[in-house]
Amino acid sequence: MKKQTFKISWKHLLIFNEWKRKGYSVFTSLNKVVKITTLNLAYSIVLLPVQVLSQTDTINIKNHDLDEVIVSAQKSPVVYSQLSRVVTTIDYDEIRLMPVSSINDLLENFSGIDIRQRGVHGVQADISIRGGSFDQNLILLNGVNISDPQTGHHSLNLPIDIHSVERIEILEGSGSRVFGPNAFSGAINFITNQADENYTKLNLGFGDFGLFSSNLSSAYRIKNTRHFLSFSKSGSNGYTQNTDFDHYNLFYHLNYDSDFGKIDFQTGFTDKQFGANSFYTPAYPDQFEQTKTTFTSIKFETGNKLKLIPVIYFRRHQDRFELFRNEPAEWYSGHNYHLTDVYGAKLDSRISTKAGVTTFGTEIRSENIWSNVLGIPMDDTIKAFGEAEGFYDKNYSRTISNYFIEHSLSYKKLSVTAGMLASWVSENHFDFNIYPGVDVNLTLLDWLSWYGSVNKSLRLPTFTDLFYSGPSNIGNPELKPEESWSYETGLKYYTNKIKANYYIFYRDSEDLIAWVKPLNAQPEEKWETQNLTQVTTFGFGAHQRIIFKEIEFSHLNHIDINYSYLSQESSSGDYETKYSLNYLKHNLIVNFSHQIVEHLNFSWMARYQDRAGSFLYYDQDAGIYTHEKEFEPYWLFDAKISYQMKWINIYSEITNIFDIKYFDISNINMPGRWLKAGVQFKINYQ
Repeated sequence: MKKQTFKISWKHLLIFNEWKRKGYSVFTSLNKVVKITTLNLAYSIVLLPVQVLSQTDTINIKNHDLDEVIVSAQKSPVVYSQLSRVVTTIDYDEIRLMPVSSINDLLENFSGIDIRQRGVHGVQADISIRGGSFDQNLILLNGVNISDPQTGHHSLNLPIDIHSVERIEILEGSGSRVFGPNAFSGAINFITNQADENYTKLNLGFGDFGLFSSNLSSAYRIKNTRHFLSFSKSGSNGYTQNTDFDHYNLFYHLNYDSDFGKIDFQTGFTDKQFGANSFYTPAYPDQFEQTKTTFTSIKFETGNKLKLIPVIYFRRHQDRFELFRNEPAEWYSGHNYHLTDVYGAKLDSRISTKAGVTTFGTEIRSENIWSNVLGIPMDDTIKAFGEAEGFYDKNYSRTISNYFIEHSLSYKKLSVTAGMLASWVSENHFDFNIYPGVDVNLTLLDWLSWYGSVNKSLRLPTFTDLFYSGPSNIGNPELKPEESWSYETGLKYYTNKIKANYYIFYRDSEDLIAWVKPLNAQPEEKWETQNLTQVTTFGFGAHQRIIFKEIEFSHLNHIDINYSYLSQESSSGDYETKYSLNYLKHNLIVNFSHQIVEHLNFSWMARYQDRAGSFLYYDQDAGIYTHEKEFEPYWLFDAKISYQMKWINIYSEITNIFDIKYFDISNINMPGRWLKAGVQFKINYQ
């Protein structure tokens, strides 16, 4: 992965009030002033050492020096070489070369992330960062919180597909001090096109198992407005029984620069229908689900010395889950219907003085659900919204308010940022909880720096944690929020030919929420959510990019070698867990990009994954659980070849080349070898 660096003198320093034509780059959800030279850098989320996967159309990688770049990001500005957290940034030009066809597939190729897929091509996936659960991450779209309070299973129900993504930014480690509750183990920001140029683009893809995908998008400028519009649709017959799917997305993004300030508006809708073979229990493989997500937000930025950025947003999620897609059992009483509405408002402020930069602000968020399964019984029954059948007879609401302050200062080669977030949650006995943190960076040599951080995190129970009861699960309305202290230190090494980051971290979690059952329990005994007493996570990682374009006559662009190791221990030794301790113990990813001849590029990726834990294996033919099965380690190999001309790009890719059988989640077989091909037409105009 490429770390971009810059060397400049102070007299040549330029000041940017935004990432021009890269809006929201580097988590600019709070929009800070950026002082930087040639800007081909994405940085966000608090003082972070950034791993930037960014390439031009000709795959040229520029390398500079990081010494004097001042980046102002989520909270406070800091010299780039003094950033003290880990952020991985993947740009569109990198994405288009990778052997991936969905956002979920893309995220799976970075060692700090564990993507456990139930359905492929964006159907459903659980994200884990540094061994956290799928509910312990915050998901943002263009810097706005789009996370789902019902369950983390729905967090990736985005109104965009991979062809609408300009950049993805991944924060590894605690982010609650910056984003509020639920950025427990990390955060991911998806950034759409910001209309660098006027164009219309059409993507068409085909593949095995009746796979079809399409995306039509357009970016254009009209005077002082920038517009981006995208429509995508995909489907497949499924790689095995009851794994078919049908998706479509619609998304619009507007940027408007006025005399009074900058306005940013986005809105989108996604509809997913899919066979959910054994998604939540293998005893009933004929499951089916449909989800619909509507999202909109508007942001205004104004002020100079005192900058103010108010944001308001709304997210609605509809979910219909069918335990029996066909021929329901006699005892089956009907499908599950859920509707969640989230309303949020946020105000960020920042002021710079000789003593440094102070950032402060507040956010209020209302989370609400109507359901026939989740929540507290209502007096009346309401017809399920947008459904021919179904009803809601339960609901639940909570309010979250956050208040934060942070100060950043730099002295010579030392940079320090300290701050805290005070969070009030209506269901948490109306008490304020304080989440402090500090980040430190010290430049040791021109090419070497050290960083360290200490942060406290919070994660609220989801509505599913609190209330869900089904054939194999029981919720727990008495759950408490989970908290953790995270400690991290690392080294950054950067030269013209090698960009590397090495880190080690420790997370001590109290009252961790997990689906558990007693050890040696009968297979039919239900999973129940509980606050485990304590779970500790230790890990380290190494990310390196070796750049060959600096070597004359080399056609190899780069090689990335990324490795992460995790170890978790729980003090609740009398329980087995359904998700929490099935982490990736070893995760090794190797990939390279190679230009065969002009316009013709080849890339391949190899992943080795060794997952801790085991699961009860279910024999579908016998209809019973038979034995405890360990997660077995495996290698996966993917490859892609593409030919880029002026206005057309033709590509072919193959995933799981050696047809390996493996599990991401217990008893759900992942697809074997899958051949895909496609073509992209792009027309630029004035």
